[in-house]
Amino acid sequence: MHKRAYFSALMFVVSCGSTELGNNPASRVAQAADLAAELQDENLSDPSLLPANGRAVYAGFGTLNLPIDGATRAYVGDLDLTVEFGRSGDQISGTLQRFDGLTGVLDIANGNLDRGADTDVDYTFGADITGTLSASSGDYVIDANLTGDIRGRNQDGITAIVFGDITGPDGFDIFDGTLAAARTD
Repeated sequence: MHKRAYFSALMFVVSCGSTELGNNPASRVAQAADLAAELQDENLSDPSLLPANGRAVYAGFGTLNLPIDGATRAYVGDLDLTVEFGRSGDQISGTLQRFDGLTGVLDIANGNLDRGADTDVDYTFGADITGTLSASSGDYVIDANLTGDIRGRNQDGITAIVFGDITGPDGFDIFDGTLAAARTD
């Protein structure tokens, strides 16, 4: 019960935002890390037992290690993700936005569930992340892939990793990152 109360309180901060915590970059980094750690304690959902229809809506954070302005650092953004269990295509969609110090929206699309995945070696879902983020030094085009898992008996959360390309004023580079989100519906 303690875990559920902590998780619920954390999701209240994530979904409602806090003017004190939500806008402080250091606090957002801590919130993202806390949510990811909490979700890592949840068992992986068995892909073959996921619902055959309906949807799940998630909110959380994306942490991308982006090489912007000559230095790589972690940028934390807000993640909104929807899983459409009954669709045959584009089962995973959403956005990443409100990155600290950056403007722009990254779209999550073309996502699919792998109901036959062996979670010991495979991920349950994958999707594309594309868009442009702008900094004071210019625009940065993002082209990436995410792969992840659904967590908990009732699909309580998702965790994922991100790998991709970034092209901007400094040229072409690669980056990585993580996503963590809790179910809000």
